[in-house]
This record gives sequence, C-alpha cells and structure tokens, in this order.
Amino acid sequence: MRKKSNAAKIAVVILLTGAFGLMGWRIFNRPKPSEAVSISTIRARNGMPVTEWRVSDSEWEYWLPLYGTVRTSGLSEVFASEAEYVTSILAEVGDTVKKGQVLATLDSKKAVEKVQAGEARFNELAMKYERTQELQKAGGSSKQEVESVFSQYKEADASLQSLRTALARHKVVSPIEGVVMQRNAEIGLLAGSGKSLFVVGDPRQFEVAIDLSPRYIHMVSNGERARYLSPSGEWEGAVVKRVDPMANVVTGLYNVVLDVESRGAVGALLRVGASVEAQIRIEHGDGIIVVPYESVRETEGEAKVYVCSGDVVAERVVRKGRTNEQGETRILDGLSKGESIVLKGADRMYDGARIWIQES
Repeated sequence: MRKKSNAAKIAVVILLTGAFGLMGWRIFNRPKPSEAVSISTIRARNGMPVTEWRVSDSEWEYWLPLYGTVRTSGLSEVFASEAEYVTSILAEVGDTVKKGQVLATLDSKKAVEKVQAGEARFNELAMKYERTQELQKAGGSSKQEVESVFSQYKEADASLQSLRTALARHKVVSPIEGVVMQRNAEIGLLAGSGKSLFVVGDPRQFEVAIDLSPRYIHMVSNGERARYLSPSGEWEGAVVKRVDPMANVVTGLYNVVLDVESRGAVGALLRVGASVEAQIRIEHGDGIIVVPYESVRETEGEAKVYVCSGDVVAERVVRKGRTNEQGETRILDGLSKGESIVLKGADRMYDGARIWIQES
C-alpha cells in the first residue's frame, strides 16, 4: 500500500511539473503582436479611400424660390347708378357678401317723393278707370272715353315702375358673390363721376403676385411653369400669367403674376392676402450634365472636380451652373458623359493623388 501511495504522489508531481512547463513555454514563446499601422501608412500603400460617380446626362430643372401674396383675379368694381350722396355703409373690407347684397345706400329723399307722387297718380287713374268702365256699362260713357282713361292709367303704371326702379338704384349692391377687397365709399361722398365705391373679388379665382429681382426678369416669360406651396403642405401647379414690363419706381422690382390652377378643396384653403412660398421654373432641358454638389470643390473662384484614372486622380477645372434643391449641380463645361469623378472624399483631393475606390 505504501508503494502505491508513493507512486501516485510521483505521478501527480510529474503531471503538475509538465503543466507548469507547458504554460511557461507558451508564455515565453507566444507570438509578438504586430505593430499598429497608421492611417497615413494605409493611404501611402493603398491610396485615399473614396467613392466615385459616373458622369451621365439627364433631365434638368431649376425652380427659382420666391415668395408671393395671394390675390383674387375675379375682381368686380361697384359703381353708383345715381349721382347722389352716400348715406350709409353696410360692408367693410374683408366681408363676404352675396350677389345682390346691399353694400351702401344713397340719399333717396327726392326719389321717394317722386315714387309717392307716382303712386298717388296711379291710384287716382286706377279708380277713374274703374268708374269710367261702370259708366260705360250704364250707358253714361263712350268707348272712346274709356280707352282714353285706360291709356292714361297704363302710362301712370309705366311711370311708377320707372320711378321705383330709379329708387332701387339708390342701393349699391354687389354684382357677384365674393369678398370686399376695397372700399372707397364714405358717408357724405357724392357718388358718380366714374369712381368705384367698392371692389369685390371672387374667392374662387386666385392668383399669386410676386416681386421679382431684375437679375431674373429675362428668364421669366408668360406661360412658364410655376408652383406654390398650398396650406396643406403640397406643391400645387401654377403658370406665369403676366410679367409687368416696367419695374416699380420705388423698389426696383418687377411684378409677376401667377395664375393658380388648383380649385376645389385646395382653393378653399387659400386666403386672400396670405403670403405663400412659390417657385418659377427658369431652367429645364434634357441631356444635361449633372453631378452631386459635394463632388465639386471651389477654391479661389474656380470650380474643380477630380477625375478618376485608375488609382490616381486628375484635377479639372469646370464651369458650373446652379445647384437645385435636390443637391444636383449643373456642369456647363469641362466634363463629359462616361467619365468618373470622386464623390465622397473630394474635399481631401489634390492633383495626382492616389485613391482607393470603395463601394458606394
């Protein structure tokens, strides 16, 4: 038994010695870690990492951003039919009025007196005509006398209707259903002389008035496409309706009017006098060279791109146009369809730089 116990102890010692020896060997003979490689070393070996853009031609549109004011295009001036003094004002700017609604009244004292006299004359002749007819039936009046009284009666009736019509003209009424856009009438004002008392606009017919800088006036013409941002947040179609040929003498800006195409629910959201964002298309065409704006770098007044050729780039000066709201820049000269340029990483490029093209 003693011999077996000693043998076991010896075996354990051997195993522990071997385990510690193996661990020691692994510690002293482990592989040395590789030295960290700097970014500059990678760039020197592989080039600067970039993505490229293949140049192609495409459709191009540029919409000039502007602001305008909503107006109504269906304007109706309201005049007085009689040369009388205004006695009351029954509508103000901004009021919604119906067709035929009274907007103001004129002095009608004389007209009322004439109507009253005409009514008295008409009633008198109506009674006389009835008596004459009764006398004729009784044999006390001739047919000629009846016809004479009847003629006077009809003339009085026509005269009374004319006087009542003249009295009605002392009420100034709206010719259309709409919104009062302007009020020139004042109590005590002598109406007439061709001066309008009110201007009423049809709220279902809209236009947008824009003040345009002289810089762009030569790019805008009648019939050009336009659009405006509706209160619902959607772009709605419009068209250039009119471009004033002369600038405002005070501001130096030109007035451009857009005809709003939308009606119905969209039109119902518009409010006369509201300010809206609008755009006019001043450039459009097919086969235009367009690149992402971040691929173009500008230094010292020159626009440049970096054309890829294998693993190096060549700096090229280009003539660029406008950049639209989609981030696309129009290239007017200096690039051809099919060439590749640096997209991401263009801000770090220089002529002759080595590149490492990455997947975009």
